[in-house]
Amino acid sequence: MSGLLRQLPSGGKSGAQLPLYTLSETQEVTIGRDPRCQIALDANLYKGVSRRHLAINQQAEGIWQICDLGSANGTYLNGERLYGCQNLSSGDRIQLAGDGPVFVFELQTNPSTAQTAAIQSSAYPPARQPDSVTFTQLFPIISTGRDLTKKAFLVPAIFTVVFVVLMFAFVGNPDVFNFLLAAYISGAAYFYIYQLCGKHKPWWVLIASAIGTIAILLSPLLILF
Repeated sequence: MSGLLRQLPSGGKSGAQLPLYTLSETQEVTIGRDPRCQIALDANLYKGVSRRHLAINQQAEGIWQICDLGSANGTYLNGERLYGCQNLSSGDRIQLAGDGPVFVFELQTNPSTAQTAAIQSSAYPPARQPDSVTFTQLFPIISTGRDLTKKAFLVPAIFTVVFVVLMFAFVGNPDVFNFLLAAYISGAAYFYIYQLCGKHKPWWVLIASAIGTIAILLSPLLILF
């Protein structure tokens, strides 16, 4: 069965004519603001959409999978934010960012004359090329600035540099030096365990765990063991 993406009109304009895309069964279809995406969205109209926002591919006959490509503002599947990849069912609603375009995934036994997204370099109509280069196109890292915080080792690297500088600054003060070293080692341990879990957790869970550990160490509970 062929996979289809039907874009829904935005702003309640039910009469608007929007495209119907036939997804490729042999290669991955990406959606985003990058002109190289198979379904390229207007960069000026959908500023909340990442350059490479999501990808859809066929895993087996009739089984399609959607993957968020680390987008800054998220991909929402049936109103819930998507983390990683998930199989699609006919009728699923896909929204790019909180206020971005909405697509409906459909399965069709006999493909119609819909557009084939994987063949076109920019399938989103109207395919209007901007007359001037935008700032985010000139410096792509600006448009993905919020994505940088999602990279696995960026934040740990920043904290490592800060702690190293502080430890060098207090190398002559053993108390402060030992405190900084202990704080860094404990923080690294918590981060490592957090990464092993593989699931997103709210910030207060991590802080509560740290406070609970400190309370146990300072309390007489350890005497019982």
